[in-house]
Amino acid sequence: MTQDPGAAAPTCPRHPDRVSYVRCQRCGRPTCPECQRPAAVGILCVDCVREAKANARPTVNRLGFTMAHGTPYVTLGLIIANVAAFAYGYLLLGQQRWWAYWALLPAAGDSTMGVGDEWYRWITAGFVHFSIWHIGMNMLVLWQFGSQLEPILGRWRFGLLYGASLIGSSAGVELLAQGGIHGGASGAIFGLIAGYAVVLLKLRLDYRSLVTTAGLWLVLGFVIPGISWQGHLGGAVVGALTMLAMLKWVDRRKA
Repeated sequence: MTQDPGAAAPTCPRHPDRVSYVRCQRCGRPTCPECQRPAAVGILCVDCVREAKANARPTVNRLGFTMAHGTPYVTLGLIIANVAAFAYGYLLLGQQRWWAYWALLPAAGDSTMGVGDEWYRWITAGFVHFSIWHIGMNMLVLWQFGSQLEPILGRWRFGLLYGASLIGSSAGVELLAQGGIHGGASGAIFGLIAGYAVVLLKLRLDYRSLVTTAGLWLVLGFVIPGISWQGHLGGAVVGALTMLAMLKWVDRRKA
């Protein structure tokens, strides 16, 4: 094959100042190293990869959920929100004022269940942490389970599961606790764990080690002071029920 010496050198459409003799296998245009993306068929340009992703059909898993591929944005968003709340509480408000303004403060015999003027505490309490160790452990577990569950459930279902579990955790505190200051993401995380156990049960996979670990942490809440077993229990119950409801809804749509 001979090349016309008078022909202009092929250049990348995105970077006209760069000569490239590598062409995209899909559109045939030259593509420079920065715009090249390896694929099963060879090299594709970044524009063709983006177009293919946009036109790709959503993946539905065995549970009937549309999966979320790529970065678990909801999980990362929740972690960032918790860290930002921690920084705001400790650096700007001061921890005592932060706890007093955001945490759940159940009183014995409180028939209003905290749903009066300070209803927001049912949500803000899930972003209150009492030490670096507290938030560090919670965020580690949130990442471990969130990065696994979010792709399986899809982003909005995962967000719904977390939110419902958070409300369930607060309800457990208001119903069962007798005073004290309650907060933390662990109640919502217990909802994720319970929901994950329901998924494993649905798929007929081994869920015993997960349930054993979660059960151990729940039992320790009755023994070790400073752990809100009420929030853990409420989050786990609502998380499991929410997951069962989502699976039931998908089954009804299939029928």
